[in-house]
Formats: sequence, C-alpha cells, structure tokens
Amino acid sequence: MFRSLSSPGIKLFFYQLVLFSFFISCKTPSTVSRSAAINYSSSPEEVKFKGYFINACKEKALGNNELALEQLREALKVYPKNAAANYEVACIYKSVSKTEEAMPFARIAVQNDSKNEWYHLLLIDCLHEKKKYKDAARACEKLISINPENPAFYDQLAREYGFAGNYSKALNAYNNRSKKFGADPETRLETIKLFRLTGKRDKAEKELLALIQEYPNETNYYTFLAELYQENHKDEKVMKIYEELKQKDPRNPYVHLALADYYRTRNKDSLFLVELRSAFEMQELEVEEKRKIMISFYSVTEEFPEHLKSAMELCKIMVEQHPEDARAHGIYGDFLNREKNYEEAREQYLQAVRIDKNVFGIWTEIMKIDITLGDYTALEKHSDEAKELFIAQPVVLYYNAVAKMQLKKNKEAIAAFLEAKDFIVDDEELLGFILINLGEIYNTEKEFEKSDKAFDEALRVDSDNASLLNNYSYYLSLRKEKLSQAEKMASKAVQLNKNSSTFLDTYAWVLYQQGKYQEAQVWLEKAIINGGDENGVILEHYGDVLFKNNKIEQAIETWKKALEKPKHSNNLEKKIGEKKLSE
Repeated sequence: MFRSLSSPGIKLFFYQLVLFSFFISCKTPSTVSRSAAINYSSSPEEVKFKGYFINACKEKALGNNELALEQLREALKVYPKNAAANYEVACIYKSVSKTEEAMPFARIAVQNDSKNEWYHLLLIDCLHEKKKYKDAARACEKLISINPENPAFYDQLAREYGFAGNYSKALNAYNNRSKKFGADPETRLETIKLFRLTGKRDKAEKELLALIQEYPNETNYYTFLAELYQENHKDEKVMKIYEELKQKDPRNPYVHLALADYYRTRNKDSLFLVELRSAFEMQELEVEEKRKIMISFYSVTEEFPEHLKSAMELCKIMVEQHPEDARAHGIYGDFLNREKNYEEAREQYLQAVRIDKNVFGIWTEIMKIDITLGDYTALEKHSDEAKELFIAQPVVLYYNAVAKMQLKKNKEAIAAFLEAKDFIVDDEELLGFILINLGEIYNTEKEFEKSDKAFDEALRVDSDNASLLNNYSYYLSLRKEKLSQAEKMASKAVQLNKNSSTFLDTYAWVLYQQGKYQEAQVWLEKAIINGGDENGVILEHYGDVLFKNNKIEQAIETWKKALEKPKHSNNLEKKIGEKKLSE
C-alpha cells in the first residue's frame, strides 16, 4: 500500500497551498535559559551582580517577567556586557513577542560569548522573525563555524538563504550538509524544490526519479514528478503517473486532488469536478482538508457564481460523509446562508451546535437568521441556550433582549438589555443599539425619564444617528416636552437624510407642536412629495396643519385621503365627521 499523499502536493485553484515551498517556519531550539556558568570571586561588584542575576532567574522561573527584568537591568548596570544577563533579557522580551527589543541584547550576548550556541540561535530567531534573512544567514554561518557537526544548523542556513532569495547559496548549504552527513530523503527533496525554483528542471527530474527508485512507496515523490512534467507540458507522462497511482492506491484522495488540479490547469472543468468529487466522497480525506477547499470555493463563487452549483454539491457530499462533524455542517450552512436559504442554513447550523455546542460564531449566525426570519420565539429559545454557554458575551444577551422585546415581554427585555450593557467592553456600536432599544422600550412602558436618559446616552455614543434623532424628537413632540431640543434633533435628522418622508414629517410635527403652523406646512408638503402621500399618519398631520392655517375644506379632503391609507389615528373619522380637530 502506498503511503498517503500530504496536502502540500496539491495546488487547487481555490485551495491555497504552496507546492514545493521550502519556506517553512524557522524552528530554533527552545529559548529557555542556557546561560554560561558564572564564576565570580567575592569582589563587591561581582557579589552585587550575582545577587541580581540569581534573583532574576528566580523571578523568571516563577513567571514574574517584569520583576526579572528589573533585576537584570540592575545586573547590567554592574556588568553591561555580560553575555548571560543580556541573553536572559533577550529571552524574556522574545517570550512576550517583543522581538525588536530582544534583538540588541541577543547581539551583545553573541559578541561577548561567541562560543555559546544558544546565544547564536536566539539571535537567528530574532533576525528571522524580523525578516532580516540575510543577516540571519550570516549568523548561521558563524554558528556552523562554531559547531560544524550539527546537521540542523545547515538546514537552518539553507532556509535563511531561501527566504532571502539566494537559492544558489541555499543549494550550497544543502550540498555541504549532504557531503558531511549523507543525503537523507528530506534534504534531497528540499534540494529538488530549489532546483525547480532556479529552473533546473532536468536536475530536479533526475533526482526525483532516483528518489522514486529508492522509495517506491512514497507517493509524494510521484506527484512532485507529475507536477514537474506538468510545468514542462509533458501531459502524457503526467497522466501516466496519475493513472498508475489511482490503480495502486484507489482510496488515496490526494491522488484525485492532484489530478483535479491538473485538469483545472488544462481548463477541463468537467473532469476537474469529477476528480474533486471523488476525493470528497472518500472519508480518508479529512474534514478539515475538505473545509479548507470549501472556504476557498466560498471566495471563488462570489466572483464566479457559475461554480456555486458544484460547491453546493460538494457541501452535500461532505455532510453525507461526515454527518457527525460540526465543521461540515458549519461550512454548508455558510453557503446556504449567503444564498439566503435561511431555513436550510439554520438547520445546518443547528446540526453543527448539536454536535459541538461551543462554537460561538455559529450561534451568532443562528440568532441572526432568527431575526431575519422574524422568528422571535426561536430567537428567544436559541439565545437562552447560547446564554448558558457564553454568559459573558453581550451580543448573546442583546439578542435575548431583542427576542423578549419583540414578544412583548418588556420587563424581561429591560433586564436583559441592562445585563448586556454591563458586559460591554469597547463595542460602541452594540452599546448604541442597546441604549436605543432601552429608550424605545422605556417609552412604550411610559417610563419617560428613563427613556430620555437612554436616548441621551445613545446620542453621546453616536450623535449622527438619524433614526435615533428622529424617533427621540418625535416622542418628545407627542408629549409636548423639550420641544426646543426636539426641533434641533429633528432638523439634524432631516439634514442627514433629506429625502425621508418620515423624518420630514417628524420635523414638521415638532414645529406644529410649537405653533409654527406655516413652517410645518412647508415641511409636510416636502414629506408628501417624497412619498408621504401613501402614509396615513403624514396625510393626517398635513390635514391638521392645513386646518390650523384656516384651510378647512382642503384639510377635510386631506383627512379623507388619510382615511384610505394605513397608519392613521383613531380620531381621524371623528375629525372628518365633526369637521374640526380632535386632539
């Protein structure tokens, strides 16, 4: 049986892998303290230094990095160039991702004790992380000069030269390693990758054929050779290799993925999908690998929707093959959700949380769908469940409050909104939503002082929220309170959205409540021009203003029109019958 292919052998269009890349993470030995032994006599400076250094090591061992640094700084005041102390400072900085701060201390350690391998390794690690690959390579050269008997140092040197783009020196490092320690398969494969990068395809082919002869069961070598042939447009040789692999190892999904990619590069979409489908139908292909492919498909289908049908089919296959894996249901739900198949998407998400209830992102998608569908009973149920799992997540508490608010459970909703507010940290947008909803619900409950307070606080969060400005000013106008403030807010709302019939009506109504009937008529006429003629409330308001401006007959006709539209007051028929205002 052939060994399984590893995913780096695949270059799917939407599966972003880097084939033959030798640029792997720089791995140096652990940067735990490997300080040189300190042998000091009893001079005052030496005693003082030793005390600080030992205390620093104790604090470091206890995880008290700041206290350790304080002691080390004191030690370095005594002996600024001490290699061990500088190394320890560099280690601490590096451990908390302060590589820039670590680097100068690592340099001093190397300069003052050039024989200590651990000092060199730390410096190389710092240089690599800061992408100073040429400097890192030079540091590796020095390390090899100290200890030429460690093959890992040659590997490190080759990698640094590779990152620096100096492939000839990287090749030379691997060659020196092979001469000294023998050519193991991994080193030979890295050399082959470099041959490809430098265009030496003949050498790469020769070495790959030699590897295949020595290791006939290593499938990676075959696929690397097939891709080399593919680059050289030797299609017959490519197909021969893949067909041989399919016959010898028919349950190897990576063979199908590699062949799928080959067909993709030849624009043979139907064959590409056949091979990809075959790979997905195999449980030997891990869910995570399938999920990564589908994530790439997700992006591709946004730009090329013609691939959506195939993507959905692959999702279905994945769910069928892995029905008890939350990741499969989650990614399928993402596709359905994006395509607005909300019911089906929610079902997939619910399957996912049934399997793994701790995926917060999926719970949020479920609750968003509940709101989109207007299913507030489901939202209450799902947010109650999520609240038990993520008690400190304010967005869950917010959704729970929204559900209770929509279900007219106002007291419970207020408590939930206040609880959500208490958990918010650095989320002004969510805070604004909570405050606005609190203002609305307090207004419904006629707790006007609390309502105004919530709205005022919401405006401090977002002073340009046009809907908030409109609603708050309208509520004040209905109560005939704070009308000067209401006028300013309504005017600003209109400035932010000049074509909103609702906002224009609110501004007019605030003016009306202040007795500014002529001005109110002007703004109501603007509201009607902008679609307000289909709104019963706006037409009724216009009739009221006309009545106040002594245009009685026009007012009555306008009231009659309002009666034919939705959203008029309960007093409208009385106004028409009595031919006068009934406020």
